[in-house]
Amino acid sequence: MNTPAVTDAAQELSVEELAARTSVTVRNIRAYTTAGLLPPPRLRGRLGLYGEEHAQRLALIRELRDQGFGIEAIRRIFGRAPASAWRDLVAVARSVSGSLFAEETPVLVSADALAAKWKGQMTPALLSRATKAGLMRELPDGQVQMLSPALGQIAEQLAALGLPLEEAISMQETMARTLRTVARHWLRTLADNLLSGDAIEAGRTAQLLEQARGLATGAVQAAFPVILQQELDALLRRKAS
Repeated sequence: MNTPAVTDAAQELSVEELAARTSVTVRNIRAYTTAGLLPPPRLRGRLGLYGEEHAQRLALIRELRDQGFGIEAIRRIFGRAPASAWRDLVAVARSVSGSLFAEETPVLVSADALAAKWKGQMTPALLSRATKAGLMRELPDGQVQMLSPALGQIAEQLAALGLPLEEAISMQETMARTLRTVARHWLRTLADNLLSGDAIEAGRTAQLLEQARGLATGAVQAAFPVILQQELDALLRRKAS
């Protein structure tokens, strides 16, 4: 992947032309090249020339980045998938984006309504913490997008129990960090297996991921009560000692 790409002379582009064609900035093109995600250009004197291979790979990088894949994850995908599979990888990325795993439809609430639910406890700093956890988004018009309305209802019930908002957000931050680690491990394992062959079928890959969705969410739902009970028993033993 670090060898110069072979380009079609009729389609050779400067880095500025490649940026215009792919809507990827010159800075990012160079950063992806440095990171090893993009083959270096063919040199004509001091001018770097790019071809169709670069454009195809940039299209896939954009798709994967838009879905939240990091540089290292993309490097792993490229390391396992042959160049002949790139078009199929783009199709897979598009087919599974958006709502394959998300089961709820996000809802919009105003910042004032959100503050009222917590009796004025919702400060800009706490709202920023809640959005950084990845479970809600602040929108330019001042509204807040609740990515999981059910989780929002649980937060309201915690407020009714008298739990301070800062403690509720702290609980959600911990939960999000833990579940994000679990999700990354699941997806990395699935990707390593689904992308290990020479041929990648977009429809088949999307179908397998759809099947894995129920297994992944079911595993978390099944394991958490068991672990919660174990931790409760441990807490009670510590209190009794």
